[in-house]
Amino acid sequence: MRYKGKENIREYIMEMSNLVTRVKALKLELSEDILVHLVLISLPTQFSPFKISYNTQKEKWTLNELIAQCVQEEERLKQEKIESAHLASTSQGFGTNKKRKRDNKGKQTAVSGTSKQKEQKKQDKEITCFFYKKAGHMKKTCTKYAAWREKKGTLLNFVCSEINLAVVPTDTWWIDTGATTHISVTMQGCLRSRMPIDGERYIYVGNGNKAAVKAIGLFRLQLDSGCTLDLEETFVVPSFRRNLISVSCLDKFGYCCSFGNGMVSLYLNSNIIGIGSLTDKLYKLNIKATNGNETLHSSNYGIKRKLMNENSSMLWHKRLGHISNQQIQRLVLEGILDPLDFSDFQVCIECIKGKQTNMRKKNANRCSDVLELIHTDICGPFPTPSWNGQQYFITFIDDYSRYDYLYLINEKSQSLDVFKNFKAEVENQLSKKIKAVRSDRGGEYYGRYDGSGEQRPGPFAKYLMECGIVPQYTMPGTPSQNGVAERRNRTLKDMVRSMISHSTLPESLWGEAIKTAVYILNRVPSKAVAKTPYELWTSKKPSIRHLHVWGCPAEARPYKPNEKKLDSRTVSCYFVGYSERSRGFKFYDPSTRSFFETGNAKFIEDVELSGREPLRKVVFEEEFVNIPIIATGHGHIMFNDTIQNVQSITGIQDTPEIPPAQVMEPIQVHQEVTQQPQEPQVQVPLRRSTRERRSTISDDYVVYFQEHEFDMGLEDDPISVSQVKQSSNSEKWIEVMKDEMKSMKDNGVWDLVELPKGVKPIGCKWIFKTKRDSKGNIVRYKARLVAKGFTQKEGIDYKETFSPVSSKDSFRIIMALVAHYDLELHQMDVKTAFLNGNIDETIYMVQPENFESKDSKQLVCRLKRSIYGLKQASRQWYRKFDQVITSFGFKENTVDQCIYLKFSGSKFIILVLYVDDILLASSDVGLLHETKRFLSSKFDMKDLGNASFVLGIQIHRDRSRGILGLSQKAYIDKVLSRFGKSNCAPGDTPVAKGDKFSLHQCPKNELEKKDMERFPYASAVGSLMYAQVCTRPDIGYIVGMLGRYLSNPGMDHWKKAKRVMRYLQRTKDYMLTYRRSSHLEIVGYSDSDFAGCLDSRRSTSSYIFMLAGGAVSWKSVKQTLVASSTMEAEFIACYEASNHGIWLRNFVTQLRIVDGVEKPLRINYDNKAAELYSKNNRSSSKSKHIDIKFLVVKERVQSLQVSIEHISTNSMIADPLTKGLPPKVYHEHVTHMGVVHIDDVSE
Repeated sequence: MRYKGKENIREYIMEMSNLVTRVKALKLELSEDILVHLVLISLPTQFSPFKISYNTQKEKWTLNELIAQCVQEEERLKQEKIESAHLASTSQGFGTNKKRKRDNKGKQTAVSGTSKQKEQKKQDKEITCFFYKKAGHMKKTCTKYAAWREKKGTLLNFVCSEINLAVVPTDTWWIDTGATTHISVTMQGCLRSRMPIDGERYIYVGNGNKAAVKAIGLFRLQLDSGCTLDLEETFVVPSFRRNLISVSCLDKFGYCCSFGNGMVSLYLNSNIIGIGSLTDKLYKLNIKATNGNETLHSSNYGIKRKLMNENSSMLWHKRLGHISNQQIQRLVLEGILDPLDFSDFQVCIECIKGKQTNMRKKNANRCSDVLELIHTDICGPFPTPSWNGQQYFITFIDDYSRYDYLYLINEKSQSLDVFKNFKAEVENQLSKKIKAVRSDRGGEYYGRYDGSGEQRPGPFAKYLMECGIVPQYTMPGTPSQNGVAERRNRTLKDMVRSMISHSTLPESLWGEAIKTAVYILNRVPSKAVAKTPYELWTSKKPSIRHLHVWGCPAEARPYKPNEKKLDSRTVSCYFVGYSERSRGFKFYDPSTRSFFETGNAKFIEDVELSGREPLRKVVFEEEFVNIPIIATGHGHIMFNDTIQNVQSITGIQDTPEIPPAQVMEPIQVHQEVTQQPQEPQVQVPLRRSTRERRSTISDDYVVYFQEHEFDMGLEDDPISVSQVKQSSNSEKWIEVMKDEMKSMKDNGVWDLVELPKGVKPIGCKWIFKTKRDSKGNIVRYKARLVAKGFTQKEGIDYKETFSPVSSKDSFRIIMALVAHYDLELHQMDVKTAFLNGNIDETIYMVQPENFESKDSKQLVCRLKRSIYGLKQASRQWYRKFDQVITSFGFKENTVDQCIYLKFSGSKFIILVLYVDDILLASSDVGLLHETKRFLSSKFDMKDLGNASFVLGIQIHRDRSRGILGLSQKAYIDKVLSRFGKSNCAPGDTPVAKGDKFSLHQCPKNELEKKDMERFPYASAVGSLMYAQVCTRPDIGYIVGMLGRYLSNPGMDHWKKAKRVMRYLQRTKDYMLTYRRSSHLEIVGYSDSDFAGCLDSRRSTSSYIFMLAGGAVSWKSVKQTLVASSTMEAEFIACYEASNHGIWLRNFVTQLRIVDGVEKPLRINYDNKAAELYSKNNRSSSKSKHIDIKFLVVKERVQSLQVSIEHISTNSMIADPLTKGLPPKVYHEHVTHMGVVHIDDVSE
């Protein structure tokens, strides 16, 4: 094939390159030199000067250079053609004017030579150079263009099609045979980068324009095939619009591309690793979509690439623990650091958040030599213990050099042991003696107070006297006298806050951060000393070139004596410090939650880490307790040793109980520090702290006592009368409070009497609640006066308790009957229901706040009626309601005592009681209204009409089709919002097939447990549990599995909980549906896995019972013993199913409206051996060990209470309640459960 000069030369060379690529794919060798020669000989005659230039300029050209030069030559030829056309038109015009002119004598004369020269100059001025953009010459004669051509070896020539400038998504990559290098428009996907050097700062496209190169780096692409493609030396050019992959660069690294039929295939070693398709005349490589939340270590924090070179002052600011700009400049002036670029030094938000203060500094006298004076102080306890339990640190600072030693300790009593180690090391290393020690008057330094109120010298003070060291103590209340130690502690805490805030590591690593901060401060100058502390201490200049940003990601290679050849050489980890006694670094591995040291690592510092939230609050401050000043009999004032007089105190809190010392980590010392017994100290009563106390029950643990309180707190309700007065809705709250008090008065709840001697009244409290509908709109405000029943004593103030709550199974059965028989369904609410119950005990209560009687404030309330909060209140209300409703002809269902039934001829009505909520389902409207009038005459009722929202469950009805659906969409939306999953990607299934759960996934040490405290695991599982209990049997298995690890969840468990939320995001519009059927019958399904629990090897039983096309009862639970076979596991599961089936049969029988209850209750198996064993009385060696209680199944089969039937596994609806399944199978079973969208239900 030859180039005819008509088509684009780039397309021509690309076509020839494709042919060569196909030839290579056929294992036919064709060198690049031959390809270059073929291109040259195929060029037409107008390229003859170009061929001569090739032969004279260079012996060999690469294909990339040839493509670039050909495109430039083609552009030059086009410009010459344009210029020739321009000259031709100009010459034609000029010839017209050049006709013979006639003079006044009638003779013709030619234009003189001088006139020709003028016209030529005028013509030259009209010509513009297409390269230099100046008038007077053409591009081919431009000296600038010639110089540029000569420098082509240092300037990068780049070829690309104009179509590459079209706007396309920045996460797509396009294969371009004409590109001479890989091009990326962003830093997305870059693993490492560098700044471009001279000759790489610009690339030139075919038309001569140049584009700036911001960085050059390694990009990693995840291909659809699962393989990864690393693009070395990729140029980052933001002005481009496409990410381009150079075929020639791929060929350099052994890759091969095959084009044809609108597709491109990428090969490596004859194996296809990726494919692409032809789009917009270019081939787009198919890659996996990347998730913006994914990071280097699969953590929950994002990483945003940010270009930062080694000479950046901002980079060294972070490496040096966020020290000041002035200190960095001093390091440069003293030659410790190379010259830096201070133009990029910006305001550091982490420094502002961590170092903001109002304290001032004062001048002080200085020592003239090391060890003349040592400053010391203990800081702590801190609210977050370090990863191995320490809550304090102690510092020893040399006054002359400001060199610092720091130790992490568990208790203040360890100060003497630490000081002995410190003294032995520094005196031996410096051959000098410590002359004086300055500290505060804390008991760990000076001594404890005795019974007389005097502070006696303790072990630390006595040791100083024995060694001849002069102790210097601050005066009480003057911490400024120990200002060096106090200021150093504040500096360390400021640095730690900034370092942790900038990183994504847990706060429990503050111990590693503070040791790193000391390491840095010893090597950087300060205003207090002329040189660095390290130089004054050791007489050597420090080197800080090995410093790195604390908390930055790293790829480190630890020592692995048993490493295999195919094992990964490095570990993805985080840098957390420097080795104390060797030349190396310390790293934290989040996958194993362990530490290791090594000197072989690659630090990824050119990233900007965004933490958990935009403003990460790092609480790193001491906890304090106020101790009262006690005046002794001698008139002295006692100061307890635990008082810390630091001006930066931010809060007061009860001092936590500190565990005994176990591990202590000094910065400069190796020796173990043994804990000495504490001196006996006087027990001083502590005053109650003014700091808000944390609840005994963790915030992550939610107790669903009132299941209808589903709203998860859209807006905080008042919790006291004072908050009501300050609320924007105070008038409405006060109005409902008055209504509550009026109800108390109308019901004669109490009498005001004098409190008998020796009797203590119980308290009372106002509870406020905003009632909302299914869409979150405010329906009404509610105020309830409740007694503080937790102070009641059993046997004196109450005898029995009972709460009238119907079971969820009963509720769903009634809903199925409503759908089948098309019953009327109404809802009522009993106002102040508990006030209707009388109490038998004598109970006194204080008068309600804000409603005390003006004339008798000293009186108390003697209760005559049960009131909310009393232990016996709910039971007394139930007794009253049962007495009233049975007098009207209703009969109680003995299986569920909160279900009542009344027949009037062929008409019937069912009443469901749930505390003070009442559901009425009737076959006759007249009977329904008659019952409502009766209830309204006996109690203060509120008629809510047709039931639409009960217990946080929305009821949807399509009476024309005989369909009823139960939905918890509003509840699920609030759960997703609460845990930040409102906009999460929807999931296909709640659990994947093959997912395993075990104790090996749980945290194994205190650091891992502290790390998991960041996640509200228990609260999330509790929220999912309520949805599963009410309307979502499809998540029964996974919620049960997650609940097994509530006491010690791991990261894998938390990820699986989030997967359930993503599944609910996809199916939140689904409903548990019931519909009218030709035959109403309860059918059960029983199933079990085998040894599914990896920890105990026990199996998981499950059952589900169907009625009217939907599930009315289900359960997934771990068996109580280890089964030796699948038959035994299935038989045990059948035992659980038959137990519940008998309950259902008895409940439905008492309703007297369900067909077929006289028949045996059918339970389906998918295990033939278990079916035969349940029907056969014969025993075998493999079943004789089965516990006798499980054999009741056989008795029930023989008595025709239940009937065991065998079905195929494909028809086993209970299968999703025992294990994860493929999506298609899982969705089929869920549909058969009745969990579908209501629009998808057909008659």
